[in-house]
Amino acid sequence: MIIHNIDEYISTYKSLKRDFKLRSSNNYVEFVTANGNKLFYNKSNKFSKGLYLFNLVKRDVFNYLEECGEVEPYEELPVNHHNPEYDLKTKTIGIDINNAYWSVAYLKGYISENTYLKGISKKEFKPIRLSALSTLGKGKVYRVYKDGKYSHDEVHHLDERLQDIYDDIRYTTFGVMRECAELLQDDFCCWKTDCIFFKDTKENRKKVTDLLENFGLECKVE
Repeated sequence: MIIHNIDEYISTYKSLKRDFKLRSSNNYVEFVTANGNKLFYNKSNKFSKGLYLFNLVKRDVFNYLEECGEVEPYEELPVNHHNPEYDLKTKTIGIDINNAYWSVAYLKGYISENTYLKGISKKEFKPIRLSALSTLGKGKVYRVYKDGKYSHDEVHHLDERLQDIYDDIRYTTFGVMRECAELLQDDFCCWKTDCIFFKDTKENRKKVTDLLENFGLECKVE
């Protein structure tokens, strides 16, 4: 459940000497009651409206693991890569994959069509989409309160099965960038995450867009 008065909840539980757990960052708080109910707070109202995507992604990924088993991530590749021989004075253009990680996750079957469509339904969901994927399997630390007072930290360790899926999404995206680079040869300038930069010609634009579309990916000129 998403709440807007997290400080009031914390204060009430402390005064009533209740047991609870907290996990927080600069803008986000997860509040867990003694019976396991979770309350969520985020300073951004836009972010709060899309928090349900976290549960959708996790459900889909667990369903995938149950049906298909564990994933071996794609070959590890750098997030950014450049051609040291490229003449930077050349007229250069960039083509960017739309919703890259989210699209790759869908095309590889990690998230359902329903989750995919909900994720792209609103422009402001972009940071939520990225967070929902990047936090897969990530370790967590909760502050545990007993009888309303801080007791200890509770560590939830990394889930490598989920982390492997996120790594596979990332490295597959970079793998697409590498294929574009190999197709462009000397006209390749660099790639930065999900955007490829190259010598701007009509032929090169067609090469890159055709390759991306063959993968089922949509793109735009940066």
